Amino acid sequence: MPALLHELIVTSAANSPDKVAIAEKGASITYRELVDRAGRVETVLASLGVSHGDRIGLLAHKNIECYTGLYGILMAGCAYVPLDRRAPGKRLGYIVDDCDIRILVCTAKGAKTLQKDPESFKSVEHVVLVDSDDKSLAAGRNVITAAEIDAAEPAVSDHCVDTDLAYILYTSGSTGAPKGVMISHAVSMSFVRWAAEETDLSPDDRVSGHAPLYFDLSVFDVFSTHKMGATLYPVPDGASTFPSRLTDWMINNEISVWYSVPSILSMMAKQPTFEEREFPHLRVLLFAGEVFPAKYLKVWVAHCPDTIFKNWYGPTETNVITSYTVDIPADQINKPVPIGKATRNAALFRIDKDGNRVTDNDVSGELLARGPCVAIGYWGDEEKTRSRFFDNKEQPWLRDRVYRTGDLVTIDGNGDIIFQGRADHQIKSRGYRIELGEIEAALYRDQSIQEAAVIPVPDDVIGNRLWAFVASPEFSDDVPNTVIDNVKRFVPPYMVPDHFVAMEVLPKTSNGKIDRQKLLGKAESES
Repeated sequence: MPALLHELIVTSAANSPDKVAIAEKGASITYRELVDRAGRVETVLASLGVSHGDRIGLLAHKNIECYTGLYGILMAGCAYVPLDRRAPGKRLGYIVDDCDIRILVCTAKGAKTLQKDPESFKSVEHVVLVDSDDKSLAAGRNVITAAEIDAAEPAVSDHCVDTDLAYILYTSGSTGAPKGVMISHAVSMSFVRWAAEETDLSPDDRVSGHAPLYFDLSVFDVFSTHKMGATLYPVPDGASTFPSRLTDWMINNEISVWYSVPSILSMMAKQPTFEEREFPHLRVLLFAGEVFPAKYLKVWVAHCPDTIFKNWYGPTETNVITSYTVDIPADQINKPVPIGKATRNAALFRIDKDGNRVTDNDVSGELLARGPCVAIGYWGDEEKTRSRFFDNKEQPWLRDRVYRTGDLVTIDGNGDIIFQGRADHQIKSRGYRIELGEIEAALYRDQSIQEAAVIPVPDDVIGNRLWAFVASPEFSDDVPNTVIDNVKRFVPPYMVPDHFVAMEVLPKTSNGKIDRQKLLGKAESES
């Protein structure tokens, strides 16, 4: 049984070498070809002097060559660090510096980000272009082209063990800087195996690849698919912007297993022509990352009565740790469905604000997780790691790690976990987990801002819309574009507030803190 992520494609290639591993418009690659190509990327990385455990940046859009680069990094005994090519240069620069990234594996589209903001990648010495021979895309650095990868001899995978670091996913951080979640092969594989079994994946399945690689939903798309020898269909760039186009893509490619955040599915369900569309091949529809509005879930369940619907829940630090199969008739779906019961690789319990166990099902408590699902911690930040990860005091003789999710939950009469909200200022919007403090920190970088607060307003399509309230002596009516543009320099597009409101002074509570409830009321009244 494969113990490492890259061994999944090696095993599938041995079982079905000519089976298509990845398919996109006008192109495909078999498992045999994927292993061969990834082995050539590994050879190139070895020639650049990589060491075991090095962090390699992956700056790419999702095409076939991107995945050969990903697997090549793993084969070389390194960890991949996926970078959002649309993120601000400041954020990308922070991640590159934080991880000490010397080598980037890029597609041509990814390299354009490098061209646009070379200063953010100043520590990068080598660029491996997996789909282009144009060295000018990374001028000033040592560039390995696609032709040079073709000419390399495929290598045998570097010796790894499952406790080695596989990838680092950066999520929003409360102090203004993103935090890198370290995931080992063992942690990832504990989810990958469970997920493949939970969805009954087979080589006949066609699995969508909707999530970007820097989002933890992509772990199922890539690795669970390839574990079972199924075919991955990466969603084309820009398709999600147009729900009708995404629906067409899903139907035309006969997708049998779909996984995405609910906001995408809600937008699809809102199309005037949705009920005219048919999804005869859709076997399983998975959703995670935020609450699925009942009115849109109801539309999907009614429209696809033969499809299995599953609600998955879990933060990046554990991946999915609960699952709920929707077994409610469509006409009875009148509220958000539960997040379900613990997965096989997770043990869950609840604590109150004093750290005591909560045993009453009806009492809300913070959800904690232990088991092989728990990440290593945050890259280069022991203090932050200690604040969220700790040893299990109930079993001190074991090296048993526990993670605090920050989510408040209760348990219903069926034993299913019900999500009640956050215990901190972290929220979900468009499926992304967002620390409001990071956006506020970006606002405060503008010296003219004296006070700032970012307020989430519930939205039945995307989860939350963000309102930024600011006070400054330099403006009192409209927030100038300079302030908005400055925020865009430090946070990715999904974290830029939807509305900016200028005030002379922000309202305060009796203890002098910003009155966020009053600001929420103002935002809701103006929505």
